[in-house]
Amino acid sequence: MTSTALLQNRQPTLRLGGLAMIAGALMIAVFRFAHGDLPAADAGAALHFINHHPFYAGVHLATVFGVLLWTAGIVNLTDTLTHPTAAALGRLARAAALIGAAVFITDFTIDGVTGQDLAHAYASAAPADQPQLEHAAQTAFAMLRGTSLVSIAILWAVPLMLLSPALRRDGYPSWLTWVGLLSGALSFAAAVALLFQPELFPGVLLYGLLASIVMPLWSIALGLTMWRQARMTS
Repeated sequence: MTSTALLQNRQPTLRLGGLAMIAGALMIAVFRFAHGDLPAADAGAALHFINHHPFYAGVHLATVFGVLLWTAGIVNLTDTLTHPTAAALGRLARAAALIGAAVFITDFTIDGVTGQDLAHAYASAAPADQPQLEHAAQTAFAMLRGTSLVSIAILWAVPLMLLSPALRRDGYPSWLTWVGLLSGALSFAAAVALLFQPELFPGVLLYGLLASIVMPLWSIALGLTMWRQARMTS
């Protein structure tokens, strides 16, 4: 069976995957910005921030659903790759995305629920008890720093680096593949650097710029391209 015939048989997969990719990326971007910039370096300020956040746990859970949709888009995309090398790279990217999604969901669920519970307890605690809650919050933030950085590296950086050459071999636009490769490489390098040197550069460059703006925009462009690929083979 030719590559065109394979794509014709997989048009619904491309369309559904493109829609899931776009919807997931939009949810990730919107709810990560709704999360705001948590001052995690100052436990007291962070608990105050969370307590006055209108929907802290909800923002985290909504982002989790966005990640699930985005990951479903990756799975659908890799099922449509026809070039042998592209298909092999796609399977690796899918494995990374699934593992990364599991780490991200664990990290973000703990962050949202535990952070909100600690903040509510802090707000209602007597002044003498607040330092203990601040210490508990600081411990939680320190533990979650590693999982958050690893989740970015495995969920978004590695799949983008693997998918970019795969997409190029399957006829996707070169600009899309090069932007994906560069974004993935920068995100991976930034995540690893912050794991070993937390103060090397502001975390907002990774969490705010790469993970919350660049990655969703690239994913939306990829989702639209998947939709067009399905139409071209109809």
